[in-house]
Amino acid sequence: MGLRPALAALLLAAGLLVPTASTVPAGAAPAREAAGEPMASTERPRVTGDLRYGRTLRATAGRWTRAPQATRFQWFRGPDPIRGARAQRYTVRPEDVGRRLSVRVTARRDGAGRAWARSRWTDGVGHRVAVRRTVTYSVETRGRVVVGLRGFRRQAQATYDDPRGWRGEGVRFRRVARGGDVSLVLAEADEVPRFSSGCSARWSCRVGRFVIINQARWRGASAGWDRAGGSLRDYRHMVVNHETGHWLGRGHADCAGRGRLAPVMMQQSKGLDGCRPNPWPTVAELRD
Repeated sequence: MGLRPALAALLLAAGLLVPTASTVPAGAAPAREAAGEPMASTERPRVTGDLRYGRTLRATAGRWTRAPQATRFQWFRGPDPIRGARAQRYTVRPEDVGRRLSVRVTARRDGAGRAWARSRWTDGVGHRVAVRRTVTYSVETRGRVVVGLRGFRRQAQATYDDPRGWRGEGVRFRRVARGGDVSLVLAEADEVPRFSSGCSARWSCRVGRFVIINQARWRGASAGWDRAGGSLRDYRHMVVNHETGHWLGRGHADCAGRGRLAPVMMQQSKGLDGCRPNPWPTVAELRD
């Protein structure tokens, strides 16, 4: 007569009975699986690829004491997990520039449990291209300026520093107290035509070394931009990039097709012709 299941289980657990087909209770795992080595990392995951904005990185899964049945990935920017970055590959985002990345891998296997391991930190993420040219600029005002100049300076510099902007062409803009290569001017609307007869009190303009931002547009964008669903913050990025683009020698561009991103050198303030509002130079507008 065979042993009762409860008694067999107790003897197996105590090591007093060698498991056979007749002594292992129904549904119980074989003793060799129950005593198997738990899941643990033996080699960290690694991050490979070109650490520059716009490039795609890849994580290795690392090595484990048991072959995983499933692995999960989570990318980190500094100490914080990156929302939605849960694939083995990760395309570097603008906010990653200057930061260090890592990836955490969680491995699981039935009978061995789960464990996680994290890669070493990468070096700091770089811009799309290295600095090829440094431009100095100063900030000036014309007429009665009623917006906060500190906020204007801060957003202008953020525009110039952003990896999606002209910095992506290798141009670095550095603000100086006065003079410099460029004068970035925040001007009351009626002051804009004083720079040139080709300038209008309605729009922003560029004349020689002067990149002139119309205060009325800075405060309220434009009807064409608003109809297209653009935000005021993005309009401000766009107008600084557009007028600075003229200083860099760029002419106006047209919409390449309905539903496409508008080139930053398109006159988006006046209308978008079916394009989507866009505050940054397109890839085609950035020279490699």
